[in-house]
Amino acid sequence: MKINTMLLLKYLRCATSPDEERFVREWLANDVDGSHARKYKEAHLIFEGITLYGLIPSERREAAGRSDFRPSFMRRVAGYAAAAAVAVFAAVGTGVIVKNNTLDAIAQKTESVYVPAGKTMELTLEDGSKLWLNSGTEIEYPAVFARKSRNVKLVKGEALFDVVHDEDRPFTVSTFASDVRVLGTKFDVQAEEERGFFQTSLLKGMVRVSSKFNADDNVILHPDQSVTMNNGRLQVSSMTDASSVICWKDGLVNLTGLPFDQLMKKFENVYNVQIHIERQDMPEIRYSRGKVRVSDGIDHALEMLSKASDFEWIHDKNSNIVVIR
Repeated sequence: MKINTMLLLKYLRCATSPDEERFVREWLANDVDGSHARKYKEAHLIFEGITLYGLIPSERREAAGRSDFRPSFMRRVAGYAAAAAVAVFAAVGTGVIVKNNTLDAIAQKTESVYVPAGKTMELTLEDGSKLWLNSGTEIEYPAVFARKSRNVKLVKGEALFDVVHDEDRPFTVSTFASDVRVLGTKFDVQAEEERGFFQTSLLKGMVRVSSKFNADDNVILHPDQSVTMNNGRLQVSSMTDASSVICWKDGLVNLTGLPFDQLMKKFENVYNVQIHIERQDMPEIRYSRGKVRVSDGIDHALEMLSKASDFEWIHDKNSNIVVIR
């Protein structure tokens, strides 16, 4: 067995066999002149380049099956490493760097993503879990997850999570109102601290939602259930049309389930416009269900909505302001 960059990357991904792990640990411990620590640091920069710049686990598995995997893979990740060049890894004592401590230290370093109004984004995390981020969403996540946990923070907005199952590392989404903890499942989370709105909707699997306002307020969701924060307490309800919750992922806007003023806030994010409501009473939406396509534009959405509600609007395209009367 020989130490090389590929073996060190395998070690950093916690994918080594017991014999390989023991071999790497002994190699790190027997670092007389510091050369082992330098080689390990180089591998670590490549490793973080992989995780930070989008070479996701599925791509690594696909590449591993190709005969040209080694040279092409190394050229690609070396470029990522040069672009990253952000990690500093110090040897402890005689130059030994312990993998577990290193992974946990990296997990403290978070990335932040914000999706502008009128846009959506798909994101793949280091463990292979997939996220779809709606317009106006901000999320924070580590480049590499820790050994015993996978934690992300939904600062604001809405995100759909499809989480890879890992019994040893629970996946937790933290919001201003609650923590949503899962092992492997698919669920949608909305969090808007400014208006005190929180909702989690479960499509498959099981999640535990814990309030940050009351330590005793915990609920477990099953598929086709959602939970909202109502007067500081978590409230569970059944979903009659689960597809409406995540239709935004397919470029659709659900016209039902929200008061008029909140729907206009959603329109502002989705269509990247400013909406001014110049009336005291909010129009009542009489749709039982209905969706509009984002690509058809704000005027089409308002026209469709006006057929089930009582309001008029003016859209000044020069200023991109919509006035509701």
